[in-house]
Amino acid sequence: MKKHEIIGLFVLMIISTIYSLNLPEAEVKQITSNPQIKIVVEGKYNQTLTFDKAPTVEAVFKQLNIKNIYGFDDKTVLPTRTVFYIPEGENLISLNKATKEQLMTIKGIGVKTADKIIEYRQKTPFCTIEDITKISGIGQKTYLRIRGLLCL
Repeated sequence: MKKHEIIGLFVLMIISTIYSLNLPEAEVKQITSNPQIKIVVEGKYNQTLTFDKAPTVEAVFKQLNIKNIYGFDDKTVLPTRTVFYIPEGENLISLNKATKEQLMTIKGIGVKTADKIIEYRQKTPFCTIEDITKISGIGQKTYLRIRGLLCL
């Protein structure tokens, strides 16, 4: 290689190193100066809410200006981009209190799945309706189909 090619590569390497070190810092300043946590509320109240910090369930209900009659744990913190489903309707089935027979009235929930739900809630109560997807055998499609029948 010629001398001027080596010098050119060296200068290019220095410039790219300086640029790569400065770029993340500028992005971090922008992110920390304007944090916005977005929570998508679906179901009875279809809205996107914006918060300055990760909100609790209580803060979501406060911003919606409604009471938490659904059994959600008010102290649960919701991370950004959470889809928070608030059921609409009557005669909802409680994930944390329903009997095995009540759970089995939901189409697609049989004996084994009802047992798994009861076993799960004995260890860790459901904090959101979406937590039911943590039960093996209940995927996203099933959750979307049955979420309107459930509360906590």
